[in-house]
Amino acid sequence: MLSIMQQKGFGPKWISCMQHIFNSGTSSVLLNSVPGKVFHCKRGVRQGDPLSPLLYVLASDLLQSMVNKARSDNILQLPIPLQHSQDFPILQYADDTLVIMEACQDQLLALRTSCMISQLLQVSKSISQSQ
Repeated sequence: MLSIMQQKGFGPKWISCMQHIFNSGTSSVLLNSVPGKVFHCKRGVRQGDPLSPLLYVLASDLLQSMVNKARSDNILQLPIPLQHSQDFPILQYADDTLVIMEACQDQLLALRTSCMISQLLQVSKSISQSQ
């Protein structure tokens, strides 16, 4: 998420605050109304965090960009001709995502490969920035 925010132009102060939020979450388990030992959450935000919807929008925007790029590179084909939008059809509601595409194994593998390549590029960019 931090690298997505950097790519979208969020400032270093905001990113530093978000990094602190991601790394400072704690939880404990209630057993018979008695809280257990506190443990640190290693990733993301906790359920119900007010930032969750905003982070979801950022991740959704990244998915739309990746799929649109794959379409423009002729890796993915539109399932139906679109007249009003150049975006690949993706429907989202709450935490559900539906990518509308041709029922073809080649297209599914192309989508999967595009997502994996994008993840690898993000990881390699993060590694090179930290060195």
